[in-house]
Amino acid sequence: MGNALPPWVELTILQLPGRETMFGKPMYESMASLIEALVPIVKTRLDMPYAFFGHSLGAHVAFDLAQTLRRDGASMPRAMMVSGTRAPHLQTRRLPLHDLPTPRFVEELRRYGGTPEAVLQNQELMDIFIPPLRADLKIFETYSPSWNTPLDVPIMAYGGRTDHRTDPDELEAWKEHTAKGFTVQFFEGGHFYLIEQSRPAFLAELSRNLEAIV
Repeated sequence: MGNALPPWVELTILQLPGRETMFGKPMYESMASLIEALVPIVKTRLDMPYAFFGHSLGAHVAFDLAQTLRRDGASMPRAMMVSGTRAPHLQTRRLPLHDLPTPRFVEELRRYGGTPEAVLQNQELMDIFIPPLRADLKIFETYSPSWNTPLDVPIMAYGGRTDHRTDPDELEAWKEHTAKGFTVQFFEGGHFYLIEQSRPAFLAELSRNLEAIV
């Protein structure tokens, strides 16, 4: 993703415990504990103009983080870019997944998309993959924001036209959380449109939006 963005963009990626270089680290299961850990780290990197981008759970993390930074009087992002998820004030209209029995959980992952069938059928890989995914989904499915004041930051929302996990009206409802301007754009594809067929179009639009806010 970073190579497709303008050269003046410094991409910083949040990696949660339980995967890759943080495999084996204790995983977060609530938004409050995750944000508490993130805030002091993020505050060390706010000396330049910045924007938040988050897909699915990441969008809710970015939203709660921005609200917390505002409460603390910290420098605010130039924009909030959210993707593939309902606005945080909405209750999920989908079956909660995080505590499903493993066979049903795997079937829902298959419907969700984004996980290769070879991985879904590999028990050793799934034993590694499922715990952090359950933790992520628990944060996502149990999150209920305490914030009710719109951000003084523009929000740009993106979604896949055939994403069966997020309806268009759920994505458009993000406009309730900004006092500075809102746009929404849909791309061909499902929940993982941004890494599938619409990746080039999405990255081009993301780059244009970054250039506009800077």
